[in-house]
Amino acid sequence: MDTTPIPPSNGNGGRVAAKLTVSLRADIAAGRLVGGQFLPTERQLAEDYGIARMTVRRALKSLEAAGLVAAEPRHGYRVLARGNDPGRGCPLAYVLEAAEQPDAWDDTHKTLLACFQVAAANRGCSLLSLSSKGLSPDQLLEQLLAGRAWGAALDTVNSELLSLARKNGFPAVMVDAWTADAPIDSVLQDDYQGGFLAASHLAGRGHRRIGWLGPVTSSAHSLGRYAGAMAGLARVGLAIPAKLRVAAQDADASVRARSLLARRDRPTAVLALWSRMSQAVAGAARELGLVLGKNLDIVGWSIEELYESAFRPGFPGGRPPPAIVWSASAMAQTTVNRLAERRANPNLPAMKLSVPVRLRLPDQ
Repeated sequence: MDTTPIPPSNGNGGRVAAKLTVSLRADIAAGRLVGGQFLPTERQLAEDYGIARMTVRRALKSLEAAGLVAAEPRHGYRVLARGNDPGRGCPLAYVLEAAEQPDAWDDTHKTLLACFQVAAANRGCSLLSLSSKGLSPDQLLEQLLAGRAWGAALDTVNSELLSLARKNGFPAVMVDAWTADAPIDSVLQDDYQGGFLAASHLAGRGHRRIGWLGPVTSSAHSLGRYAGAMAGLARVGLAIPAKLRVAAQDADASVRARSLLARRDRPTAVLALWSRMSQAVAGAARELGLVLGKNLDIVGWSIEELYESAFRPGFPGGRPPPAIVWSASAMAQTTVNRLAERRANPNLPAMKLSVPVRLRLPDQ
């Protein structure tokens, strides 16, 4: 790091410290000091700039108060990612936790990525997209810091990566994901409200034998949707009988749906609160000679932006069942807004933010 000695200002340590603060701020903003990097020691800075160590300490405390550096015992001061300024071309990052399967970038994540590109552009910055495939949490964080990202939307529940981001003062928000012990903010669909609206709709149509097809406890989404559905039914004195609650994943959805509808005491309505689950129920209904809207009602789930292109065509004649819909654009914008708040105030408490959902009927 190139340095220029700061001349004393008539013995006024406060002014000298302010000049050093400005100098270090400029180095951080210009990328000469990047997020994750440790500043030189107090002794080294005092020698480099030709000033007293007490003056250096005062400047470092000022940078710490501004959220640009953080003191780490026995290590010194680490530069925080807040110094990366989107106004100077630093990008926003979107990180997808990709497993080994080749379809990690499915329609949902492609849509989210496109919405984050728009949200980033509205902030005047570009978008850096990363996949976790083949990378450790340390390597991912290294890439984020090397790319000088000013914040990241983390589509992951990887606790190690979340904790690393928090420890390093890197502005990050979980997107479309949540864990009970998350150390950072999360933005996801209002699964509880969606389940509540779906169950209330079916109960309002007079159904008393309502089934469930889909996961129940495998993720925050399934837990939230199931809890909301149970609450919506309990409100009118109903419940989902255990024999009509069928846990299913994408791979066995069709088989499970057929077994549910082939029962002698089959449900008259099914909560299938995933796109794939609702299509599986519709397919099984056709095989068994059941007519949607007459012998059987369904409520599905879809991204608003994919409703016409992906959800509606999945049903005969393009006549889909009612569905809970949510906006990927709203999720991206909410996430970016929260990242900006987090960058401006690193000490904000971690919060869970919900993107609104609504019940969409076929004719809407």
